[in-house]
Amino acid sequence: MLERTYVLGMYKDYVEFNGRLYALRLIDFGPEWGTYFVGSAQLLSLLWDDDSGYTSDEAQWVDELIFYFIPTHYFKLSDDELRVRIFSEIV
Repeated sequence: MLERTYVLGMYKDYVEFNGRLYALRLIDFGPEWGTYFVGSAQLLSLLWDDDSGYTSDEAQWVDELIFYFIPTHYFKLSDDELRVRIFSEIV
C-alpha cells in the first residue's frame, strides 16, 4: 500500500511492508526517463535475500514500485541533488 502525506509544505510518500511504513521519494528524472519512486537500501535488504530471492510476494510488489534504492542519508538531499547523485551512479 502506498501512502502520501503533506508535511511542512512537502509531500512525503511511504510504502507499507510487513506492517511498517518506509519512506519513498518521488523523483522526476526528466522527460527522457520519467518520474519514479526511490527507496532506501535498508528497505531493499528486507525485500531481497541473496540466497532465495524475494522474501515474499509482497516484497516483489514493493520492489517493482521502486526504480532505485539509495543510502538513507540521501533522503536529506534536494530533488535536484538526488537526481544528479543517482544519475552519476547509474549512467
